[in-house]
Amino acid sequence: MPQFVHRVQSRLSFIPPAYSPWLLRAVHGVLPILLRVRLWPWLLAGVTQIEIVNGAVLAELYHQFQQGNLRFLMAFRHVEVDDPLCGLYLLSRAAPQAARREGIQLRTPLHAHFLYERGMPLWAGDWLGWALSHLGGIPIRRGRHPDWPGLRKARKMISQGSWPMAVAPEGATNGHSERVGPLEPGTAQLAFWCVEDLARMGRSEAVSVVPISIQYRYVKPVWPSLGRLLTRLERNSGLPAYVGGTGAAEAKLSELRSQY
Repeated sequence: MPQFVHRVQSRLSFIPPAYSPWLLRAVHGVLPILLRVRLWPWLLAGVTQIEIVNGAVLAELYHQFQQGNLRFLMAFRHVEVDDPLCGLYLLSRAAPQAARREGIQLRTPLHAHFLYERGMPLWAGDWLGWALSHLGGIPIRRGRHPDWPGLRKARKMISQGSWPMAVAPEGATNGHSERVGPLEPGTAQLAFWCVEDLARMGRSEAVSVVPISIQYRYVKPVWPSLGRLLTRLERNSGLPAYVGGTGAAEAKLSELRSQY
């Protein structure tokens, strides 16, 4: 039987950033809960432990930014949907702690402007667009044609914004801590634009692109969660579900590994 489309999505409009300090404080406060709680069933385990390497380097970069000596972009690996939460932990907890240990003076809270995919509210809900906007996010609509309203806003914020910019050069998650996906050229282009704009305004700040790696690992095996996920995938695919406990899930994964 033919399928008919009953609803057509209108063109996605630009969502202007509308930073709200109170929302950032609230998110920082509930961050430990957000890291542990799983909002989607395909997220197998919460983030229970975070290790930061070279946090003092980031603290010094923020110090130079606040002194008016530097503008910089943080180019972070985009491995999982938890990356933004880990980034919030890095800025709200880890970098300030490293600054105190090193005697670096910083004005807090630390934050960053950031780019996000404009289509995210379509699958997550309008609340996400509102939240990202009020956290200072800039939407970018990906596609064959450049999203000039988003790009113009990002260009302005990288040279004139209150914080550095956070960008994911991979453009989307790939689920592999050990494998970097294809890099899009937008991050480097933003840095070049920033250099041009600073020169035009007669400003002398340096411009840096700071790579930030993110790696995940399971502290404890999550065989029961993997087993439930495999069962769900099999049922959704019309296959007979492989029912069993922890040992069954482990056996099923071993079988799949041997096939590929």
